[in-house]
Amino acid sequence: MTAAAFLLFSCQIHQPRNVSLSVVPERFSRTGTAQNKCWWESFQDTQLNRFAERVLSDNPNLKQAWARLEQARAMADQAGASRWPHLTVDARSGRSRTNIPVMPPASGTTASYNNQFSASAAVSYEVDLWGSIASLNKAAELDVKASQRDLETMAISLTAEIAETWFSIIEKRALLDLAHEQLKVNETYLKLIQFRFGQGQASALDVYQQRQQAAGTRAKIPPIESGLRVFLHQLSVLLGDPPQAEITEPHGNLPDLPELPMTGLPSALLKSRPDIQAVHFRVAAADHRVSAAIADRFPSLGLTASGGFRATELAELFENLIWDILGNLSGTLWDGGRKSAEVRRKRAMLEELSAKYVQTVLGAFQEVEDALVREEQQQIYLSKLNEQIRYAKMSLKESRHRYLNGLDDYLRVLTALESLQNLEQRLISAKKQLLSHRIQLYRAIGGIDVIEN
Repeated sequence: MTAAAFLLFSCQIHQPRNVSLSVVPERFSRTGTAQNKCWWESFQDTQLNRFAERVLSDNPNLKQAWARLEQARAMADQAGASRWPHLTVDARSGRSRTNIPVMPPASGTTASYNNQFSASAAVSYEVDLWGSIASLNKAAELDVKASQRDLETMAISLTAEIAETWFSIIEKRALLDLAHEQLKVNETYLKLIQFRFGQGQASALDVYQQRQQAAGTRAKIPPIESGLRVFLHQLSVLLGDPPQAEITEPHGNLPDLPELPMTGLPSALLKSRPDIQAVHFRVAAADHRVSAAIADRFPSLGLTASGGFRATELAELFENLIWDILGNLSGTLWDGGRKSAEVRRKRAMLEELSAKYVQTVLGAFQEVEDALVREEQQQIYLSKLNEQIRYAKMSLKESRHRYLNGLDDYLRVLTALESLQNLEQRLISAKKQLLSHRIQLYRAIGGIDVIEN
């Protein structure tokens, strides 16, 4: 009968399938030769290297990811346990009293005592006729792999955030140093104008305008200091420390852009990006759960074997052996459509995850291309900005010369000075933005070694 049922229904069991991608680009627009593992080391910043190592071991969010991975492993162990027989043992002892009425002409009752001692063991096993248990076990194993990739995705995000924060700190420190230098220049110009005013060679308007320029530079300092402290707080929390923790501030410049990393083929991105792999494993797990939901509609076969000893006296316990073997074939004839609805729900979840996988892959391709384009155009922007600064310095020198010789008023000097100082600030921020585009490229390419804790 079981063999006949298997032949009748086995053709209806769902077979897991792979998600197909309709379009995969042949190549990315640019590629380099540098390796991507531990990419932060390419910036040759020892402090950044130490921060990256610390965030991979001390960050609270990453510790949560480790805990979720351990939960997934425990769930996989639970699912795998269903594939094995379950053994239970039982030992009991009891004593009962029964009151028995005394037959007339006597009256009252007499007590009867009864002892019961038993020891038994039972083995139960569910035969996986339709592969439901195997499908759920496989789905749980795939969940573990997905959780591992989630952990790697978070590690990539955290190291990228550490690098972004650290370079933002360097940027703010450089902007702060530049603001103090520009303030000194403005104060030097103010002394010169005041001297010329005392000699009758400059107007009060020139003095007021230069004082306004100096005051404007002073006003820029508090927001920069505020931003610097906020980024220091952010860095401390990323490292698992309170925001008030002391961190040695940088005093150097932003690093040069490292060599362009190897982007590889777009098809290789499917394996190097852990977020893509995580969704892929979840699609496969959902596929196996569809199989389990379909198999749950068919009859189940359980086997039970038990044996033990029973006696009224403890000394005679092992003299009376009892045992039995039971086979149980059960199935649902009518459940109001509950199980078929569950199959539809699992299929819909599979379709949702399949679409998410395609969207994640397309988004990854876009992130790589966006980062490459932004970096390339940012480098062009930097070269134009440097050219603009060169001409701004020449313009300031010429306008100052013409003012001192009485050929122009001081407004042209102020305009040239303000323009140059704004360009110098933009240059620092542009360099930081170029590094941010490179960090985003590293993040888009994926690939990082997470060491088991």
